[in-house]
Amino acid sequence: MRKTTSLFAGCLLCTAIFAATASWADNDKDKDTYKLIITNLTPGQPIAPVMAVTHRPGMSFFTAGEAPMPELANLAEAGDGNPMAAKLNTLPGYDDAQVGASGTGPGETTTMTVTARHGTDHLSLGAMLGNTNDAFIALRDVELPKGRQTVTYMADGYDAGTETNDESCGTVPGPACGGVALSPGDSGEGYVYIHNGIHGIGGLNAALYDWRNPAAQIEIMRTHN
Repeated sequence: MRKTTSLFAGCLLCTAIFAATASWADNDKDKDTYKLIITNLTPGQPIAPVMAVTHRPGMSFFTAGEAPMPELANLAEAGDGNPMAAKLNTLPGYDDAQVGASGTGPGETTTMTVTARHGTDHLSLGAMLGNTNDAFIALRDVELPKGRQTVTYMADGYDAGTETNDESCGTVPGPACGGVALSPGDSGEGYVYIHNGIHGIGGLNAALYDWRNPAAQIEIMRTHN
């Protein structure tokens, strides 16, 4: 598969919204390092830089059916996972929160790394599907591989519940529209759920931008002890 080094060509918004990179990890040399290989399985949805975090079992940065953290709006509406990474860095039980260096176009693959110490051997991740109001791919509380094992997970598309799915180009920041990210006056549905796709009710063509789950494939391998 092809590897991409930038999310969108010719999109002025992508620099500010999608190309941020951050590391919130400490310098603990006893941690293991894991490589994440992200493959975009959608036909027309760019995936923003992934926010990934290692943590204790039984945790995640969201729960389906429940109200989202405020930081999920930045991740799912603007493609910016840095506020979420900064938040998780302050919470007990979370270890290494990272935001990838680049987005992943349809049919393309990117990589990033995270670290984990003993006891924080689970992973959660999320990233905006760019040509949507507030859709994001996600894995929740999956186990990291042991030894030389490589594990593969399929990531579904979720709705953050933070913005109404009007599919208006004024509120969709991806390259299909170039609209304004974040809608402070719109609280959306108020809970996280499996996204039901693009229906062509606004400025988005469903034939081009709709998808069926899973939306991404995530391979994980340990690279260093």
